[in-house]
Amino acid sequence: MDTREELLEFAIENFTKFGSKRFSMDELAQSLGISKKTLYKHFGSKEELVTESLRFFLEKIKSNVDNYMLENPNEDQPLSTIIFIYKQGLMVLQEMSPSFLYGLDKYYPKASELYSEFKKDIVWNIVCPLLNKAQTMGQVRQGVKVKLVCMLFLSRMEDTVYSNSSLFDEYSIQELLEHIIINNLRGILTLDYLKTCPLEK
Repeated sequence: MDTREELLEFAIENFTKFGSKRFSMDELAQSLGISKKTLYKHFGSKEELVTESLRFFLEKIKSNVDNYMLENPNEDQPLSTIIFIYKQGLMVLQEMSPSFLYGLDKYYPKASELYSEFKKDIVWNIVCPLLNKAQTMGQVRQGVKVKLVCMLFLSRMEDTVYSNSSLFDEYSIQELLEHIIINNLRGILTLDYLKTCPLEK
């Protein structure tokens, strides 16, 4: 690897594919064609490497969301941005082994906390304000408790998709997006908005 960035990218690709615990530093060093000692010159421990590679990965996802929001303000359709965000999330989870996230919880607390904070940022600093905006604009019913909506079905999408190991084999990203996110959003819309501007995938 020529750069730290390339090392982080290669590491997270393998951690997410094989699991953060299962894919060892020996295997990583061998795959990179370097010694394990060289790896430890850059990262003091495996947990540091897992955490930093995850940080690199999450920053790329956040940058993708930020760029979309800059290029597609969706001022009149804030729910479209929410749908985009969760579509990206499903695409990431499709490529990720469930054992990766389970391994973070069990073996790498710093990385697990990083992932948890990333999700909180997306849900509470981006999605929740967008839902509030949609409610202010008369698209979401006034009686709907936006924070509760976020807690109930927008905060733990990975639990839903990983509850059945064959979901991604049996259904397309669009089908999962429709049933996990879009149908739930339709359920909180005002009838007027639903008639005039049904949500798009």
